[in-house]
Amino acid sequence: MWLFWLYEVLGFLAVVIAIVVYCHVRKVGFWSFIWRQLKWVSLAIVCVWLLIIILCWTHLYHATQCYFRGVSMKANTKYSIYLSECQIETPRGSYIPIDRTRSLPDGSKPGDDGSDQYFGD
Repeated sequence: MWLFWLYEVLGFLAVVIAIVVYCHVRKVGFWSFIWRQLKWVSLAIVCVWLLIIILCWTHLYHATQCYFRGVSMKANTKYSIYLSECQIETPRGSYIPIDRTRSLPDGSKPGDDGSDQYFGD
């Protein structure tokens, strides 16, 4: 999710830098241009943000779905954009794909003696 917000901030900075360059080339004051063209500047920022949202739509959907799976399991989960999968935190702190887990999120089973073969205890 942090990557999505990074894209949003970079998109905003790109619009501001484009306006600064335009003002520098046209020899216009930055703030005076912003106030005179406030509608168009805000429309450009909103369009860039919407474009980024559309490009990241599937990742946003999967990240939200992964979050709610973690809430329902009472476990820490995260969505990996690089691997395109939902991951669950093991008792040792590492993350494994949630679709391949075999035990409960805390790594214990009813009547267990404390060793868990899946997590390597």
